[in-house]
Amino acid sequence: MKRTRAFTCAAAVLVAGLLAGASGCSSTPDDPGASAKKSKAAGSPTAARTGAEQVSAPEERACKGGTYTWFNMQRHYVLNGVTDAQVLTAKPTKMTEPMRRLRTDQASLESEGPRLDAKAVFYALSVRIGLADKGEDPEDLEDWSGLGEPGAYAHLYDDGDWTGGVGSRLVAFSAVEMVDADFRYTCKGGKHHEPTVGHVTTWGRDLSGALDCEDPLPEGASGAAREAAVREAVRLSCGR
Repeated sequence: MKRTRAFTCAAAVLVAGLLAGASGCSSTPDDPGASAKKSKAAGSPTAARTGAEQVSAPEERACKGGTYTWFNMQRHYVLNGVTDAQVLTAKPTKMTEPMRRLRTDQASLESEGPRLDAKAVFYALSVRIGLADKGEDPEDLEDWSGLGEPGAYAHLYDDGDWTGGVGSRLVAFSAVEMVDADFRYTCKGGKHHEPTVGHVTTWGRDLSGALDCEDPLPEGASGAAREAAVREAVRLSCGR
């Protein structure tokens, strides 16, 4: 942008050459002091008034040895991958049809209040649903106690080793058990400490396999939740 100047000495317009050195004529830029700005010292009263120095307070960490209370928990199996039906025309062979991803479920942790370590939260949830033993050290758990870690996407479980007889129409599938839960973390003597509340989305147990499109589904053999995922695979790839 072109800077404009307002002259306070009217005579300068008429006889600029004669008054070039006159001390009584001054100019005022639209940004006062722009030609000779000086940096304000951090911590100075001026800096404090203008907000030039802003120091964020350190984030409060939650106490150790508190108690988790889990509620609004939901657990259900979802089909996250399936292959097209493959007709076996020779001796029993492995599945060659690729697994197609159906979902992009992502694990996450959201919380308000003093900050908790993510591994500790997921370990506590894993103990709650029976995937980990109480008393382990969360820092020593490389696989987050069998739960998907924050930011990760649920894997497709496909080992490619399913076989069948000649003429079979096989479909391989992958499913995971999604877990959604709210929690509250309180310290001992809670009246003196702010609790942390939050929500976890993750997955735990997996279910994978192959089925023959012509075989009837076993009623209730794997539980209603698992059976629903298997039936969805049959509907998508077997057409029934």
